[in-house]
Order: sequence, then structure tokens, then C-alpha cells
Amino acid sequence: MKIKKGISVIVTVFNKEKFIEKTLLCILKQMKKNYQLIIVNDGSTDNSSKLIKNLIANKKFDIKFIEKKNSGPSISINCALKYVKYSHIKLVDGDDIIAPDALNYMFSEMERLDLDLLYGHWEWVKKTFNYNFRKDDSSAYVFENAFNKFILSGWGGSSNLMVKTSSLTTVGGCDENVFVQDYSLPLKIAGYHLKEENNKKFKVGLSKKLICVGPSELEERVMNNNGQTLYDLSLATINFIETHPLINQEIVKKCKRKILSRCWYWQKKELGISIFSKNFLIYLKNKYFGVLPLEHIKLIVFETWRHNKNIKKFEIIEKKSKKILIYVGLDLLGDALLKLPALKFLKECFPKSEITWFAGKGKSIFSSKLKPLSKNLINKVQDEIRYGSSVFDFFKKLNFDHYDIVIDTQKRFLTTLLLKKIPSNLFLSVSGNFFFSDIPLAAKSKKNLSLNLIQLIGLLSNKEYENYSPNKRKTKNIAICPGAAVKGKQWKLENFIEVAKFIKTKKLNPIFILGPSEKKMRQSIQKESKNFKVVESNDPLKTITVSKNCSFGLSNDTGCGHLISASGIPTLTIFGPTDAEKFLPIGNEKNTSLSSQLLYEDKNINRITPKEVIEKISKWLK
Repeated sequence: MKIKKGISVIVTVFNKEKFIEKTLLCILKQMKKNYQLIIVNDGSTDNSSKLIKNLIANKKFDIKFIEKKNSGPSISINCALKYVKYSHIKLVDGDDIIAPDALNYMFSEMERLDLDLLYGHWEWVKKTFNYNFRKDDSSAYVFENAFNKFILSGWGGSSNLMVKTSSLTTVGGCDENVFVQDYSLPLKIAGYHLKEENNKKFKVGLSKKLICVGPSELEERVMNNNGQTLYDLSLATINFIETHPLINQEIVKKCKRKILSRCWYWQKKELGISIFSKNFLIYLKNKYFGVLPLEHIKLIVFETWRHNKNIKKFEIIEKKSKKILIYVGLDLLGDALLKLPALKFLKECFPKSEITWFAGKGKSIFSSKLKPLSKNLINKVQDEIRYGSSVFDFFKKLNFDHYDIVIDTQKRFLTTLLLKKIPSNLFLSVSGNFFFSDIPLAAKSKKNLSLNLIQLIGLLSNKEYENYSPNKRKTKNIAICPGAAVKGKQWKLENFIEVAKFIKTKKLNPIFILGPSEKKMRQSIQKESKNFKVVESNDPLKTITVSKNCSFGLSNDTGCGHLISASGIPTLTIFGPTDAEKFLPIGNEKNTSLSSQLLYEDKNINRITPKEVIEKISKWLK
């Protein structure tokens, strides 16, 4: 399409029924022969579409109305660019009112100064409907240091700007990785010359004339969301730095520090982060001793605002193939199963990644009994690493490959420091409440080990892990795992039998699952009732298979309990000396626990009575 001399006005609309008629009327009053109006309804769910159609019906002006699914202002503007006919573009939000002479004034000033981008003045007002624009004959002038102002001060806007069509298309339109374009668009124009392949420097102009007013009372307005504003400002700056290699490095450092400062102040104010947190130390380090890599800062930005559900977020971490190292300590049955949901989540987030599993002590169960469960999850298992067993390991030569990500799942201080020496782009560790990670966690971390890992993975992938609740199974079988390798973690067998008798009264079938060292229990169980079914299993997959034919599980804090949970059924786990919050099996939101420490402040598991367990099971039955 041949571009003609004139103005194309692009109006983006999302749920603006209260304002859209007034917004469009102030534009229509200024329309001329060489003017075009493009309206993009960005998936409004209110009455906006109907009001627009009624208003533009039978109008003789050049008007294009586009309706699309909601995707944000940036994508909406890029969608409208396909239909632009004229040399200059005026952007307008669906709830802003532009001055009566704004279009003609900005066009003539841009022509006079040969500008690529012109900014006028913009104000918040309480009432936009009958706003009286004062007469103002201010002239525009060339803004010599526009780029420094935009990138260092976060200065920008949309409804108060006009841009050359050729300039906007040359820079590739709006950045679709940022929800609103108020900061990214001026950066792309003013800093276009900072790309290696470019030598053209666009001219930016500024005017003190009031071009537009916006409604301050509209709470749901995107720009009234301070979190969204700060997130988009930070992300726009990061994206610009990544794509413009010629930018002055001193400016890059200042930008990084501003972003980190912004993150820390937000975390302190909104999330209650202590001044003595790692977040503050990172802020100080980057202010006085050097700066983090941009990839790490990007993750900190995402983590700062990831829990704010009112913010429209885009993916900031590429889901391309990554080489990942996961270090575990003693990798026995219970420990491995506790980490299994996190491992599955990691593979779901990065399906093409190559994952290496390092077992620090002994042989990993993922290389033996649980090998079938790790199929398509772990690419390589290495046993007996023994890394960090001695302080002399600090002086040994490293023989590790380079990894994109190294994840430390244990909390051993010495090992963590050594793992941090492995060549990698990003180091993440649960040790010291994430203190040794390259990025901190803004929100208070979960105590559960698996949820700690999942929280880290969620950071990388910009994805939330969801516990699942499968449909209630029709089977009447109840899985019971009464054994435990550690005597202190074993609830008395007679207690399990008493609970099993209660289960029988509810016309349900208790199934006792015993390990190879628990065969003696069979005699005691069947002495009480020959109707109790007993299954002996030395195979984790058999235990899972048996549990899949059950509707509920009861267990001590043991590997068998994790296997029952891994089958997908809700479980009740009985805890004594171990931490219930830390070691509770996850994967099902209906999983629950009873802890002698929480109930009685006593590590003796047998302080818990059969009556208390029966009460828990009765709630599930309801």
C-alpha cells in the first residue's frame, strides 16, 4: 500500500464503555480528507463494541473498525499498522481526550521540524468529559538528549505522541513482549541508531502544549496500576539493551542499577522484604561494586512481580533447549520421590533440555529401582560424586562441563559453595533460603523441599505449578503403609490395625503394603483379621500399581508413602521426628498430615492417637 501524506489515528479499546464515545467524538470533530481513523477493539467484554458501531455508522470519514481477542495495546497497535494509509500516526487510548486542535498542530510541527517522533504535554484530570483545553500557541523544539531522558528516567506516553509511519515500521512496530508500549516505543525510535546495522538517527521533538488528558478516577486503567508500569518499564529497558549493542556501557550500568533499585523498593514496600535481605545486598553490590548479567536481572524483575495477578506478564525466559545439572545429596527412595514432582515440572517447562542428575552420596535410586519413573525425565545419572565431602575439594581442579543452569537441591553449606564454582550461566540453590542463588526469591519461600525447587523452576519458566486433584476413584480400597526404615518414624502397628478396623466398618477395604524388611508384620496383621489384604512389594512400580487401585492412602513419613502419593491418590502422612511441612508429599492438593511436633510439641510419633487419625480420614470420607 502506498503511503500518502496525512494522519492515521489508531485508537485501542478494552472495556471503555464509559469513555469511548467522548474519545471518538473529539477525534471525529478533527477529521479531514487526508485523515484516517482505525479503531481496535481488544476483546472488550462490556458494551464498548456496540457503542463504537453505533457512533461510526453512516459516517463519511475513512474509518476502519477491527475486533480481536484481548492481547494488550502493543499487539493491537501492530495489528492496526497493516491498515495505515498515511504518513503520520497519532496514538490514542480508548479513555483519553485529545485537544480540539491536537491532530493539525502535531502534524504541522512535525512537518516544520522534520521530526520522526513528537511528544506533547499530557495530564491526569478528574473529569475528562467537559474538560476545557486552554488556548496554547507553544511551538515544538528538537529534543537533543531524548534517548538519555527516555532510558534513564522512564519518560514516555502514548496518547500525547505522534510518530512517522515510516519510522515506526522501520523499528519493527511496538515491542510485543511488553504489555503497554508507553516506554518501549520511544526507546526504539530515539535509540534506533544504536544497532550495529543502523546509522540513521531519528529526530525527536517536544512541545509544552497540552495534547491530551486522561481520567484519573479510573482504577482499572492500566497506567494506574503502578506494578504494571514498573514491570513494563523494567522489561522495556532490558529488551532494548539486549537488542542494541552500541549503547554506552555506563548507561547500561545505570539502567541495571535503576531496575534493581526499583525491584528492591517494590519488594520492601509491597512484600515486606527485610532491609537485611539478599535483595538489599544485591542492590548495594550493584550500586557500588559492579553489576549482574542482564539475564539474572531479567529473572529478578519477573520474580519481583510474578505473584501480582493483576499484572499482564509475558515470557521473559526462552524455552529453548538447555543443559541442566541437578545436584542431590543422599538419593534414597523417599528423597528421590519428594523431588520427582519438581523434576517432572522442570521437564514440562523445558521439554528439549538435557538433564544430568548428580547423586552426592551412594547410588541414585533413579539409576536402579526408580529408573522406569525417570525415563524421558533424566538424560544422565551419575552416582557417588562425593563433591563437597572435604574442604580440600576447593583446591581440586574442576572437571565439569559448562551448564546453562545448575540447581543445588541440598542445604549443605560447603557443597553449595563448591557447586557454585561449576561453570554455568545461572546457579540456583535452596541453601540458606536461596541466599547463594544468583537470584533471590522475593516472596517468602515454602518450607517444603519439593515446593522450594518448584519455586525456582517457576522462576526460570515463567510458569506456575499446579497441584492436581484427580477424580475420586470408585474403588473401595484404602492403601496403608505401616512400615518405616527409621524406628522413630514408625507409628505403632496396632494403631494402624485399629484404623483399618474402622475403615472396615465403612465398608471399605484396607490393603496393607509391606516392604521386604517388614514381612514379620504380616502375621500380626492377619492375626487381627484374615480379611485384611496384605501385599508384599520390593518393587516401587508394584507399590504404585497397587496404590492406583485405591482411593486413599495412609502412611508414615517413608518412601512407601511417597510412592502411594505418586500414584495420584490423596494421602494422610503421620509425622514424628521429621518436619511435616518440609517432607509432605506434593502433587495432590488433598494431601494432608498429622504431626506430633505440631500437635504436642513432641517428636514422639506415638503421641498421635488412632482417634485423631480416624477423625482425619472421616473428613476425607465426607
